Amino acid sequence: MGNAVVRPDARRIRHHPRGGQAARALGHGLHVAASIALVIGAAQIVGRPVGAALPAGLSSGQGRNCVAQLGAPTMRCFAALNAAVAAATNGRVRLLAGTTGAALQAIPLNQGAGASDYHVVSIEWTKSNYGGASLTWQAPSPCGDFASSSMPRGWNDAIRSVAQYSGCGTTLYRDVNFGGATLPIDVNASVPDLGTFDGNVSSQKWCPKSPCG
Repeated sequence: MGNAVVRPDARRIRHHPRGGQAARALGHGLHVAASIALVIGAAQIVGRPVGAALPAGLSSGQGRNCVAQLGAPTMRCFAALNAAVAAATNGRVRLLAGTTGAALQAIPLNQGAGASDYHVVSIEWTKSNYGGASLTWQAPSPCGDFASSSMPRGWNDAIRSVAQYSGCGTTLYRDVNFGGATLPIDVNASVPDLGTFDGNVSSQKWCPKSPCG
């Protein structure tokens, strides 16, 4: 994966631009200009308290796609990734049903977002290569110093791949309250496998320049 060792308990994931070889390999299948409509509008969403149990199926990594707002007490979950993306972008980005996490890497999710809109800062998956259940994080600005001292209910020690957006990097922590070993990921980087951090993330920070302090 080309990781550089930063210190014994931390690996730095270098930035691999999503517009490079991986995106080209997806070819015309990623021409979601035909499959995406950047539509201004609002999706109807049902809120789910962060402390509430997730629907059955998250542990198996199938069919659960959630949106968590940094600084807000709710998490919303959907049956499909395209529904979660529509909710996370307030209806600006609409994908065809069946759009995969791998295809999502080339899509500008924050295009058309206004100054007062929430922005997608990262999407995380329960399987390697952007598969399984997904957790989309929203923030109140394109990027800043954001933090979550624990993962939402049902998401502790669950994620195995990550994609960053909106000019944000992230630092993953093995323990709650930003404790234990760390894994910094560069700004706008996509990481298909977290290595020893697979299924071992319990808290997280976001920032405009990785690593997050």
